[in-house]
Amino acid sequence: YLLMGIVTVAIISCDSNNCPLNNVVYSTYGFYVNTADGETKVSVMDSLTVLATGTDSILINRMYEMSSIELPVSYTSGTDTLIFRFTNKKNEVREDSVFINKENIPHYESPDCPASMFHYITGIRSTHTLIENITVVNPNINYNATENFKIYLYNLH
Repeated sequence: YLLMGIVTVAIISCDSNNCPLNNVVYSTYGFYVNTADGETKVSVMDSLTVLATGTDSILINRMYEMSSIELPVSYTSGTDTLIFRFTNKKNEVREDSVFINKENIPHYESPDCPASMFHYITGIRSTHTLIENITVVNPNINYNATENFKIYLYNLH
């Protein structure tokens, strides 16, 4: 009986794997303003739409009152270009482009699991319509959902 139990456990453990349910990683952006006392995290009251250039993808559509967002990262491109479109209550639209340079690093959990792609940020820049500055907080984008970028905004009103 002991031998049968060991064989059964071995067969079950070979069939079950611990693959992640979702192998897409997300970058996290926090919104801030510079104040006399330093930086302050803010809630963006304007509507925010985020688009990925070169695709027909709308990553976020008309999100309101957010202090941070999570966005997927492309698998193969060395640079992701995003359009941040802010629309205020007067229906005035202002846009900034964000350019993220990165290294793509294949990540394997096990031979039974599909590959994931982790990323290492090598640089970031933006236009300056509403984004005053953008900095890298954590250059490693992987399964750990920590803030990767701080977006410093000009006064939105």
